[in-house]
Amino acid sequence: MDKNVVLAEIETYIYNLFHLDATGHDYYHMKRVAKMAKYLAEQENGDPFLCEVSGWVHDVGDDKLTDDPEQAIVELKHFLTSISLSDILVDSIMETITTVSFRKGQDPKTLAGKIVQDADRLDAIGAIGIARTFAYGGNKNRSIHSEEAHQKQHATIQHFDDKLLLIKDKIKTDAAKEIAVKRHAYMEQFLSTFYNEWNSNL
Repeated sequence: MDKNVVLAEIETYIYNLFHLDATGHDYYHMKRVAKMAKYLAEQENGDPFLCEVSGWVHDVGDDKLTDDPEQAIVELKHFLTSISLSDILVDSIMETITTVSFRKGQDPKTLAGKIVQDADRLDAIGAIGIARTFAYGGNKNRSIHSEEAHQKQHATIQHFDDKLLLIKDKIKTDAAKEIAVKRHAYMEQFLSTFYNEWNSNL
C-alpha cells in the first residue's frame, strides 16, 4: 500500500463530497483536521496515518451534513476497501470517527479517537473557529446577536457560550492543549471587542 496514493484518493473523495459546503464543514475543514490529527499523532506517539485518514473522513455520515447518514457510512466503508485498505484498518477508522462529535458527548477510548476529536475541536476555536461559527449561523439563517431574550438563545454569538468557550477544558491530549490555550485566548479577545462594539463603547 502506497500511503501517499491512498491519501490522495481519500482527499479527492472528500473534495467531491464537501467542496460546495457553506456551513464551515467544507473540504478545507477536513483538510485542516487531517493535517492537525497527523501532527498531534506525531507528538503523542500515535499512528499518524490512521489519524490523518480518520481526520479526512471524520464528518462523513454526520447528520448535519447528509440526509442519509447510514448510507454515507456504507459508501465510505466501500470506498476505503476499494482503495486497498485492510479490513482491520477500515474498522479502526470507523471506530475512530464515531467518537468525534462534541454534540453527542462522545468520549473516545482509543488514542486515535482522542487525537482526531482534539483536531476537530481545535478547528472549532480560534480565528478559524470564529469564521466557521458565523458561516454556519448565516447558512442556518440565524442572527448575529439579539438583545431580546426570546431570540438571544438562537443567535450565532450564543454558540460561544454554549460550546466554543467550553472546548479548551475538554481537550484530551497535551499537544492539543497547548494550541487550545492560545486559540481560546483569541476568542475571548474577539468577544470582548465584539460586545464593546455592539454596545457602541468607544
